[in-house]
Amino acid sequence: MSLRPAYLAALPLLLAACGEDAVAPESLAAACPLHAPVRLAAPPDGWQPGPARVYPFKQLGDRLLYSFDDAGDPDPGYWLIHRCGGAPRRFTTFTPGTVLPFSLETAEGTLVYAVDREGRHVVLDRLDVPGFDVPRPVGGLPGYDVPGGSPHEAGYALFASVNRPTGAARQAAGVEAGTAVVHTHDGDPDAPALLLGDNVVSLAQHGGHVFVLDDDGVLRKVDPFTREREPLQDGVRYFTLAGDGRHLIWQAIGDDDVEPVYLRDLEVRARVAVADFGVDREIAVNDFAARSWNRMPDQDLAAVGRWTWTGDSTAAALVGPDGTFVTAVRTDTGEPLAIPEHRGQRGALGDDFVLVMPDEGTLVLALWHPTDGDLRVWYRGPADATVEAGARVGDELEYFLADPTDETAGSLLRVDLGTGELTERAPRIGRDYRPLDAHRYFTAVRAEPVQAGAEIQWTYDLLVFDADTRVYTTIAERVDDFVHMPDQGVLYLDSRGDEPGLWAAPLASH
Repeated sequence: MSLRPAYLAALPLLLAACGEDAVAPESLAAACPLHAPVRLAAPPDGWQPGPARVYPFKQLGDRLLYSFDDAGDPDPGYWLIHRCGGAPRRFTTFTPGTVLPFSLETAEGTLVYAVDREGRHVVLDRLDVPGFDVPRPVGGLPGYDVPGGSPHEAGYALFASVNRPTGAARQAAGVEAGTAVVHTHDGDPDAPALLLGDNVVSLAQHGGHVFVLDDDGVLRKVDPFTREREPLQDGVRYFTLAGDGRHLIWQAIGDDDVEPVYLRDLEVRARVAVADFGVDREIAVNDFAARSWNRMPDQDLAAVGRWTWTGDSTAAALVGPDGTFVTAVRTDTGEPLAIPEHRGQRGALGDDFVLVMPDEGTLVLALWHPTDGDLRVWYRGPADATVEAGARVGDELEYFLADPTDETAGSLLRVDLGTGELTERAPRIGRDYRPLDAHRYFTAVRAEPVQAGAEIQWTYDLLVFDADTRVYTTIAERVDDFVHMPDQGVLYLDSRGDEPGLWAAPLASH
């Protein structure tokens, strides 16, 4: 339910600046608070849409970066506008060849990182400081074959450069898995990046710490702002951190065939039990280690050897070679849990695991609550159906059932887990959808394809469906790009409508 087209998530914006002779598109309305659709910015006078073009925009904190120029324009103009309106500004910090901008929220405001034409990561601008900065390279970062970075909510940016290609093996030490050089940066334009590791096979982020596993089997807890490190364990093949940041499961490096697995409570210094490795409780044995870590990709074993956590971090389960859970444990005691018979699994949904039950010729899905053993079937239907569980409220679960001819759209249903009673919530809904309240849903549905060179891209219709009245309300048709802002509504770029531009529309009921 991302409410953002998948192709846009990886779409590199080729951003470039031009001179100050162009006139900024008019700011047409304010959008905070938003009570009716308003156009934030219009294209320049005389603009004509490209027939084989989808115009994206990029959210950078509370700003929107957009352009109405074609990708092949030798001198495209890019603009910044606040999502609440105001006058657009020509983003002169960009120079030809600048790509991959992303924003980082810090105590000092919103910063924008990008990659310049030389392939250097730069702090591009401090958006909350008047005027535009001169881009400053982030010190200490190596050249990146595949540049990019990602922000973290704790206020730092993470950069990873491939040191050894991933190949088939992933996220485990000592098995010729891919490794990376990993740095963090705290947003200070004058400070260099901090090296967290130059041979990293796996990492996990939680709060203000990064857990780093090196290829030599050393697991460390590192402060991304100071690089202060706490050694946690030597001889680690694989580890996984629970969502609560407190519980950790790790597998010991052994003979790469049969290897023990341990549970650690990071907040309890007196460990729950003493095991051979000294401090943790042994909870399982991986006796298929040589087939783990995706080392048999032709057999689709990508998840084998990995542990899955419930949303509340109270239980974890190990995926075996046949795609089922072969071991499950309570994380408070490390005690084993009895796993119901099943023929497959689909990870966790909230505090439950999703099991594929052993019915032949039929797809039967059930929620298994591991700590009390409760098992409830929520779907039964054709074996080739595409089904995705959504929100659960009490004893009711919503799920998306894809159209067999178009998996990007389908129906939304609700099942009572106690009685099995089934209710259709929406007869037609996009795979991208989000509940707005108890009875209304916002959704994006593919509208028409656009042949952009060798690539097919899509425009989208944006709709709100009321399950009580059974009425669809069209927000906009054939939009190029959109983003859902829960506290505002939906922001979208429309190059095909009667009034093209960058728009904001409310989704709240009045």
